[in-house]
Amino acid sequence: MESNIAKPPAVWQESIAKTVTFMVTEDCQLRCRYCYFTGKNSNNKMSFDIARQSIDYILENRTIFSESSIVWDFIGGEPFLEIELIDRICEYIKTSQEEKMHPWSNCYRFSFTTNGILYNNDRVQNFIKKNIADLSIGITLDGTPEKHDMQRIYPSGKGSYNDTADNIPLWLQQFPNGSTKVTVAGDDLPYIKESVLHLYDTGIRHVSINVVFEDVWQDGDDAVFEKQLIELADRIIDEKLYKDHTCSFFRNNRSAGYGKP
Repeated sequence: MESNIAKPPAVWQESIAKTVTFMVTEDCQLRCRYCYFTGKNSNNKMSFDIARQSIDYILENRTIFSESSIVWDFIGGEPFLEIELIDRICEYIKTSQEEKMHPWSNCYRFSFTTNGILYNNDRVQNFIKKNIADLSIGITLDGTPEKHDMQRIYPSGKGSYNDTADNIPLWLQQFPNGSTKVTVAGDDLPYIKESVLHLYDTGIRHVSINVVFEDVWQDGDDAVFEKQLIELADRIIDEKLYKDHTCSFFRNNRSAGYGKP
């Protein structure tokens, strides 16, 4: 039976590639209630000069950075708010790798995790189409509209589900094996099962899901968590969803750990 169980997408060059992360902005359209980064602002942005100096240092020190492959990772805030800067940085990376005849010129990836709101923006799409062979992009959709909009909100308090979900079809067209990241934060524990199933229904086959690590949990949450996992597992088994879908709460060689999140 194990041969019929789907596996999550392989992480490109996992545990082999060097990962270099650029935090290009502290700004974001959203104010997600569970976000670990609380000081969002439009003032603090990475300059191209800082990025250039970092790239030069990394590429010129092969003895320090000796890995055979690299992931250039872009985060925020919301990275696509700075797509012009990112495009300039990526062009500089590609040109510099080639000019230095660096081994990474044939073994690199540009990686992004985005809230998806700007995904269909013309400038973002131009960047994606230009670099799609070397891109890894994950969009965060938190589950059902109700669950998503409990946590992933604008400063006004308005939910962001529709603005993200509208771009999922285009994303899946470009990245059919894309995985979404789901966060569970206490008050939305009762929505785990229906949220994972909802994401499957949207066409997302791979769901990476986890609970927050902050101390937000209450007595009785463990029982709710266990019930949701059992019900989700039953549906996945009964409907044979495991053949084409994955959920990080479950693995081929183990069940999800029960107990207090």
